[in-house]
Amino acid sequence: MSETVQTIEIQLDGVSCQVAPCTLAELVQRLGHASEGVGTALNGRFVPRGQRDRALQPGDAVLLFKPIVGG
Repeated sequence: MSETVQTIEIQLDGVSCQVAPCTLAELVQRLGHASEGVGTALNGRFVPRGQRDRALQPGDAVLLFKPIVGG
């Protein structure tokens, strides 16, 4: 008997995709990004690195971006 992996549909950088249930931090890791090397926004709101433990929900919109440092 084979197990079926449940997935949820999210928007990732404006593209609809299916992912296994996970937190925002886990998604960043699964996509091969270093935690400190990418900025994140969830449903239009910036999410600091220390607050990426929120489980993603179906329909969430995730945006990944390169953090800009300067002044």
